[in-house]
Amino acid sequence: MTKAKASPPKAADAFRLAAAFDIAPVAAAVICFLIGASALLAAVTPEGTHMPGDALADRVLHELPELALSISGVALMALAYGLSRRLDAALVIAVVMLAHGAMYSSLRTQDWPAAAVSGAAAVLLLAGRHAFYRRAAVFRFVPDARWSLALLGAFAAAAVSAVLWAGARPGFADAPWWALFADPHLGRAGRALAAAGLAGAAFLAWAALLRPARLQLAAPGADELDRARAVMARAESPRPDQNLALLRDKAFLFLPADQAFVMYARSGGSLIAMGAPVGARKDWRAALAAFRAEADRQALRPVIYAAPPELLPELIELGFRVEKVGENAIVDLARFSLAGKAMQNLRTARRKLAERENASFEVDLPPHDAARFAALEKVSNAWLARQKGGEKSFSLGRFSTTYLAEQPIAVVRKAGQAIAFANLMTTPDSSSVAIDLMRHDPEASPQGTMDFLFVELFAWAQAEGYRRFDLGMAPLSGLAEERYAPLFARFGRFVFERGEAFYGFEGLRKFKDKFGPVWEPRYIAAPGAWSLPIVLAEAALLTALSKSVREPPAAE
Repeated sequence: MTKAKASPPKAADAFRLAAAFDIAPVAAAVICFLIGASALLAAVTPEGTHMPGDALADRVLHELPELALSISGVALMALAYGLSRRLDAALVIAVVMLAHGAMYSSLRTQDWPAAAVSGAAAVLLLAGRHAFYRRAAVFRFVPDARWSLALLGAFAAAAVSAVLWAGARPGFADAPWWALFADPHLGRAGRALAAAGLAGAAFLAWAALLRPARLQLAAPGADELDRARAVMARAESPRPDQNLALLRDKAFLFLPADQAFVMYARSGGSLIAMGAPVGARKDWRAALAAFRAEADRQALRPVIYAAPPELLPELIELGFRVEKVGENAIVDLARFSLAGKAMQNLRTARRKLAERENASFEVDLPPHDAARFAALEKVSNAWLARQKGGEKSFSLGRFSTTYLAEQPIAVVRKAGQAIAFANLMTTPDSSSVAIDLMRHDPEASPQGTMDFLFVELFAWAQAEGYRRFDLGMAPLSGLAEERYAPLFARFGRFVFERGEAFYGFEGLRKFKDKFGPVWEPRYIAAPGAWSLPIVLAEAALLTALSKSVREPPAAE
């Protein structure tokens, strides 16, 4: 009799397993936090009022279970953050704490429902143990502000419960305030709350001590920058945005033989890489795998921001969930021309600036002297004074003489005075060029100055033999709007359409569209679909603030 062949797992079953793997850390964190808060409330509202005696030793022995339960409750609430980060050590300790809670509820208070809940939670954690694979040290994780606020909220609820418990005991009205901690009977709840408070204060103090080191990565030194430049110089199919490595606001992760590197920074609970790995195409997968391993080591989410379409196969193979986050405007310089009705406004702007305003254009190549930087900084400061947010970084350049010193700079001058400029990111093979930082003096610049700057840039790039001109990303543009579009895309469309007053999404898209570009998609990638809206916000904060990497000393 032949045995029937085992049928392969159905796609629906595989999908359910993947969904369970994604949601397990969040579900475990929420459950453990709620159980920890419940344990704290149970500890500060102990059953009964009888005490075996007034001796200190007797009281300690009698109250030891409540004291231990209150500390276990704080530990569970603190461990919830570690569970959300998939830490294996957090899983083990949480199971032990839950087992303790189950024993307390069954043996001390005979609260069988509470014991069943704690026991079931421990069993479920063990069943889903494969979702908690990170081996980072549990004592090195730093919870974010939301977790700390939730912990403080649980303490506030416990304090109110402790006072209410003591208020229901005889003699409360005539007792001094310190009786809430010192009285043999009235102080039971207060002592449990004090033990929890000490544990919580120790946890928050430890987190505060670790936070500065965890929130900031060390900026690359001179040796690392030289290694990065060497990789950039020999990269296959190089992209202009690899020059963002020179901003010195990102850390580098090199493959062992420097075949490729990833540039990244930290924001919130994520380690965010900027664009594709820099280096040989065949080494991209290894670089991404190393980056994901580094994020796991730090108990952080690995995120790739502004990933190009060529990177999608590697991202999918390594288990990332991918969503479109915007589009880059790419001008095909071989086809670009000012001829035709569609380019009438650009021709008019070019003629007006050159003939009526006597404006001039030139591209200044490195090295740049201090006087030139001083003139450009004046333009930059005038432009920044009109902006809401100030300098950007990470995915955009900022006015830094160290950064700009290595870049060609296009300058528009009027009567010999600089009124607008833009730095250019070029590739070693002279195939592509991208505009990065672009500034103009609002008071000194005639209308159409930026159109003049761009048109002259295209002419310069054509003369220099470049094939592509990258105008940068229009965030959240080009997202799907059909009824079948994913929730992330629909939310992005909503922000794109309603967030004009905050960022100018549509205005930026229309400005770049006038040059007739081809729109090339850019993606954001992270493990698990649930985290994508969070990591998009973290990437936006990183671009706006860029405080995740410590600047090197000036001497460097």
